[in-house]
This record gives sequence, structure tokens and C-alpha cells, in this order.
Amino acid sequence: MAVSESNRPKGVAGEAKAAALGVDAPQEELLEIISQVATDVHGVYVSKSSFDHPQYDPLRKIVVDLLIAEGPNAKLKKAAISEAAKLQLNRDITPNEYQKVLNELCVSQGSAWVLKRGDGNPK
Repeated sequence: MAVSESNRPKGVAGEAKAAALGVDAPQEELLEIISQVATDVHGVYVSKSSFDHPQYDPLRKIVVDLLIAEGPNAKLKKAAISEAAKLQLNRDITPNEYQKVLNELCVSQGSAWVLKRGDGNPK
């Protein structure tokens, strides 16, 4: 893909060539770079910051930490998320920020939230 994109305008071509070179980098180097912008949640990399709602990043970090702490099959309940947020943020979270963060990171499964899979399939 990177090679085919190299014939596009200059900015895109440079990005495509950089991506192609990145594929050849040692895995440790790639993981170090990725970890600057994403967190590994049991094999699924989650952006540390929201592209659409960066103002909710403190809650996002709490949810990611809960997902990590609960293990690979984590199922988070609203009460646990709200309590953790209240303890760490010293305030109640709004329904809007709760929905924005959870819908971005997770899918609803019954009465709990589970991490979206990293394969593009929401469930």
C-alpha cells in the first residue's frame, strides 16, 4: 500500500514511504514508538487520547486502567467506572462524558462494557 501511495501528492507520498520503512523496523523499536501514543490493553492498542473528545482523556485513562486491571475478559459496570472516576477525579462524571468515552473504547454487552476488539469488528 505504501509503495502504491508513493505516486500521490508529495505530503502523502512522504507519509507512505515512512510507513513502508517502519515495517522493517525491529519490533521492540515499533512497540516503543507505539507506546508513546497508545496503551496495550491485553493485545489491543488503545489511543491514549481521544481524537474527537480530548477533554475527556482523564476519564478515558481511568477506563483503560480498569480494563487492564480486570484482565483480558474485563466487563466493566457503570457503578465501578463512576466510583473510580469519583475517587480519582474528585467529582461525579456527567452522563455525556461517560457515554462518549465508553462508546469510543467499548461495546455494551448486556449490563456491562467490554473493550472493542482490535480487528475492526465492534464485537
